Amino acid sequence: MNKFEIRKTFLLKRKSLKIDEVKTKSKIINSNILKVLSNFSDIKSIGLFYPFDNEVEVLDLCSDLENNQIHVTLPVVKSKAEPLDYKIFSYQAHNVAKGYRGILEPIHSLSLEPEAIVVSCSAFNLEKYRVGYGGGFYDRTIEKFKEKNKNFFTILAAFDMQQCDEIFQEEYDQKVDFICTETSKI
Repeated sequence: MNKFEIRKTFLLKRKSLKIDEVKTKSKIINSNILKVLSNFSDIKSIGLFYPFDNEVEVLDLCSDLENNQIHVTLPVVKSKAEPLDYKIFSYQAHNVAKGYRGILEPIHSLSLEPEAIVVSCSAFNLEKYRVGYGGGFYDRTIEKFKEKNKNFFTILAAFDMQQCDEIFQEEYDQKVDFICTETSKI
């Protein structure tokens, strides 16, 4: 399968999840994300994503992160050709509006480059590559942040059913550092 076919196949699988399945599995995935973050006690900022179309409910991490004095940021699309801009987000203020493709983005807040980001996907493989949504936003962003900060890292939040056995990565694809699903932490 090519990336287009993988994306289409795995997005349909994810969209078939029932809301209670998404919530139950997301709690476990979020717990695994917190376990990964516990190895980085000096982290002060992290980028999450606003869940869309049955993605992992990573915003449920906000309370824990903010209680540990970690600034939460969310991505904002500036243009189709640029890396994402991360803006400060608080689940308490809920300062968001519809942005690119109808995904909620922070408004009226400052930009802050996170020390780590949690990313979503359509599918992933065990080589730690992901198929996104076809825009290359995360690949450009990861590359930019890694060039600026040698300690920057990425965590992929996905459901087990999004694992793909295909080798699909291309030269511009950026590898993630960790993968958290409901049954594993890679």
